[in-house]
Amino acid sequence: MKPINIKIMMALIEKEPGDQYVPVLKPVLMQILTELKHLRRKNSQLGGKNARLRREKKALEIMLSAVVINDDVE
Repeated sequence: MKPINIKIMMALIEKEPGDQYVPVLKPVLMQILTELKHLRRKNSQLGGKNARLRREKKALEIMLSAVVINDDVE
């Protein structure tokens, strides 16, 4: 499924004449699009956090393996 371009959809809904959508649906559509925008932002932030934690884990594993190798040498 193709992702929805939220900015374009919100602009289209805001610019449409009032009778284009059922009056009750327009605020609901705007609320859904706003929530979708927030969820995408949060998902992106979590993806960045996940990548950072993966890098930190890899660095810790490398340090731990160096400690284990040094202990074996002694």
